Amino acid sequence: MSDQEKGIFNLLYGFFRSIKLTIFLLILLAILSIIGTIIQQNEAPSEYLQRYGTGLYNVLDFFSLFDMYHSWWFSTILLFLVINLIACSINRFPGTWRQIFHRSDSKVLKDSMIKTLPYLERVDISNLKEILNEHEISSILKKGIRSPDRVETDSAITFYSEKGRFSRFGVYLTHLSIIIILIGGLIGSLYGFRGFVNILEGESVDQIYLKVKGEEISKPVGFSIRCDEFKITYYDLSGKDRYVKEYASDLTVIEDGREILKKTITVNNPLHYKGLNFYQASYGAIHDVAIGVKWKMKKDKDLLRFSEGGTISIPNSPFLLRMLRYENQIHNFGEGVQLLLLKPNQEPKALWLLKNFPQMDESRGDEFVLTLEEVIEKEYTGLQVTKDPGVGIVWIGCGMMVLGLLVSFFSSHQRIWIRIPKGGGEIILAGSTNKNRVGFEKRFRNLVEDIQKRIK
Repeated sequence: MSDQEKGIFNLLYGFFRSIKLTIFLLILLAILSIIGTIIQQNEAPSEYLQRYGTGLYNVLDFFSLFDMYHSWWFSTILLFLVINLIACSINRFPGTWRQIFHRSDSKVLKDSMIKTLPYLERVDISNLKEILNEHEISSILKKGIRSPDRVETDSAITFYSEKGRFSRFGVYLTHLSIIIILIGGLIGSLYGFRGFVNILEGESVDQIYLKVKGEEISKPVGFSIRCDEFKITYYDLSGKDRYVKEYASDLTVIEDGREILKKTITVNNPLHYKGLNFYQASYGAIHDVAIGVKWKMKKDKDLLRFSEGGTISIPNSPFLLRMLRYENQIHNFGEGVQLLLLKPNQEPKALWLLKNFPQMDESRGDEFVLTLEEVIEKEYTGLQVTKDPGVGIVWIGCGMMVLGLLVSFFSSHQRIWIRIPKGGGEIILAGSTNKNRVGFEKRFRNLVEDIQKRIK
């Protein structure tokens, strides 16, 4: 690698390992999340145009703020955060590695170390006639931390004890968990989707619908889902009003003509099959109606059957009927439907038909009279369908994060040295910890007091 390439590499490495970059990215993601909450995502363009106007709509659409979580720049910010965490971890990892897997000579308490260790105590043994029992020293350290290592030099014997050596890996485990969660989120954003489908009771579907820029796009799923039964449970309350307690759907997965799986789903109990999750999200009903068409010049009546939102042609005519909506009760006159009558070269005409008043359409004065003959209500279950191939990776990252936080906050790397001179002088006790200084100071003080009691 040339000097120029090294310079560029060091510049990029210095940029990505910066803590300031981490803070900036986290603040930026927080602001963008707020914007994504304020601006409704994946709505129809007409709604955005009505809400923001043409000018602002074009600006927001240019920056993909209507589907920001799937935009290239949002994924780039997450990728920058991943690289930043990796660079920060690599930058600090060698020092941590040396502290965890230290050499054997670091177990010896040297004079140069005495000046830097935060906890230090000297116990004078110049007048002590008998050398302090090594077994007693070991038992004291074992009670305080763990069994010590004994290192002997020409001038002294050092007892070294430590615990929580691997707790220093807690922060790196937490960093790794965040990286894994972000990678899982990116995978889910790139390869996952969220759709919906309504299934009439007793019928089956083999495709779902995705909302893309306000449009519904069908997506085959490779198998069929049948709604065997839709059930609603109400609270047992007195009075006319009824409140829904729970709604559930009995679903059957059909593949290659065979029933593969049956399950009753509720709001928080979805069906999982081939990476797709089917959640109970809503319910409703559509209405099939029978409309009578009686021509004034004919005795027979034509019967037209079609569903809510459907359009049908009137026999032997160029006219069309479209059903706009059904109402169970219209001003205490009973049930009725609103239709749209479409005639060539004429403005569409909306009209109401009431089942209890078959002569109502006669006032229109047309060559035919329409009547509402029959209404058949069909319940449907509304399912939310999701696919997130990164959710397993996210769960692994969450588990690692919990473990990393437990290690980081509830364990610490504690070290204690006791150096006993061979020719008399003073015992030196030293210690260090990377966390929980209050607890370690109390433990170190108890250790000093135990040593002082033994030499009296």
